[in-house]
Amino acid sequence: MAKQRRWNGKPKTACFVFPEASGHINSSLCLSARLAKSGWNVHYLSAAVMKECIESAGATFQDERTAAPELCSDGLGYFAAYERLRGEMFPNGSKAWEARAHLENKFLLMKLPGTVAWLEEMRPSVVVYCPIWNRIAQISSLVLGIPHVAIVTIAGFGGFHKIISGFIEPEGATLDDFRNVYESSEMNQKAIDELCSAPYDLDRSLFSEGAPVYYFGREPECAPYGMTLGKHTLVTTIPSLRDPIYDSIEAEDELYWKKCGSRLHYVGPMLGEPGQQRATTHKAVFTEEEQRLLIQQSEMAHRRRSELHPKKEEDLVAIVRMAKSRGRRIVLISLGTVVTSDRAAFGWKGTGLGESITGKELVQSVINGAIDALDPFLDDSIASTARADDSTAPLLVCACGQQPDALDNVYLPPNSIARASVPQVDILRCMDSSDLFIHHGGQNSTMEGGYAGVPMIVCPTFSDQPVNAAKLVKLKVALSVERPTTSGHSAMKAYRAEVAAAVAKVFAEEESFSAAAEELKKQISQNGGEEVAEAVLLDAIKDGV
Repeated sequence: MAKQRRWNGKPKTACFVFPEASGHINSSLCLSARLAKSGWNVHYLSAAVMKECIESAGATFQDERTAAPELCSDGLGYFAAYERLRGEMFPNGSKAWEARAHLENKFLLMKLPGTVAWLEEMRPSVVVYCPIWNRIAQISSLVLGIPHVAIVTIAGFGGFHKIISGFIEPEGATLDDFRNVYESSEMNQKAIDELCSAPYDLDRSLFSEGAPVYYFGREPECAPYGMTLGKHTLVTTIPSLRDPIYDSIEAEDELYWKKCGSRLHYVGPMLGEPGQQRATTHKAVFTEEEQRLLIQQSEMAHRRRSELHPKKEEDLVAIVRMAKSRGRRIVLISLGTVVTSDRAAFGWKGTGLGESITGKELVQSVINGAIDALDPFLDDSIASTARADDSTAPLLVCACGQQPDALDNVYLPPNSIARASVPQVDILRCMDSSDLFIHHGGQNSTMEGGYAGVPMIVCPTFSDQPVNAAKLVKLKVALSVERPTTSGHSAMKAYRAEVAAAVAKVFAEEESFSAAAEELKKQISQNGGEEVAEAVLLDAIKDGV
């Protein structure tokens, strides 16, 4: 893949390279915490907003902007720097897929010198990275000859074409269109020429199947994303929940070994110890209007308005645990970090890549739908959920994100708590098959809910989420409520009603959903998580590049 260099890394030293994306970094944080506890030195290259959770996992933090100061001038992180580059290269506008075909390898080339320099300074014995958003780690490792292990934070490789088509087709294109632009772009080919010349001397085959985000390898011979992997790859699912290329997992493993020289290790969810801090939703900046809304919302009474940012420390897990001890059912709503973010297409004000309700409307419709279904169980006699008193009313816990208007169309009942973020995994550890988890179908939430043995309702928004929802429905552990393909009040009303009906159905058929959830819990508990992942890193170091 590159001219082999003799690399002399420090023993038990790992460098992690992960993006400004909670769903992609969180599994790595749990692995990092285990490594640090076992005496490893762990270093991260990531976005500034991830600093606190990285350091809480026992690792040192390096701001990604320092690895590419020219690219990230004016304090921009990688995602924002890419969008600026896109605007500079295409001042008259461009479709997302088209810009990526031209710019992915140019962007990678701009990050390469600084990333190589950082790795040379840290001298790791192994590099761990996200192959979807941080291929720069793989390429830098190949340049230096460092063993490297990808953490794949989706359920295997078989669903990639469907996911990618979901990004491209709403913009009126196909993967063939992407391939044609990628292969004919002078800008892209020039970047590949530089990557394959001195001092990097990378093999051109590394770039023959497109950019990681828009992979276009030809079926049936190709191994999706295979060119972004090292000799060992961690996949955060279990064999029975993977998105298959072949029905036979043995045939799939053989494909990746023969085509890419990579061993796939299905380690299941990496959940960490109780209390493990994770990356959550965040906002880049609050406008003056948003700051005004925050003040306005904070003045509302807690009795009917749950503060997103409580004024004093609270032990939310203890509240949930107390409620369970009193025989109360727990309903947890957590719809991920993207839909509550500022991202243009898929965030709070976005509608995806087509017509739909906004992220805000979706989140609030889900919460309101759950409240509608819980209405027969509500108890207006209780003054506060926080005491987890003797009421038999279910305890509703909502993770709403950082937006200041997160709750402006929601009338919370007294037996509910809403926060910008909640310790999701630790709350799920308190729950059982009599409870309910309403989520977006992200890979982490899917596996975490399954690990806890909790029935689920999935409200997918984009990417791999509809695929994960369909698998859970097939296992009879969940119901799925699809995102509307129309907009406006009527779409919101219908969606809210669908969520309410799904909640009512799960409660009415509790016995069957609970049995399916318990079975899934058994399957997931048999995988090794961080313990197996650490052993894989040691094998990767031994096997080399």
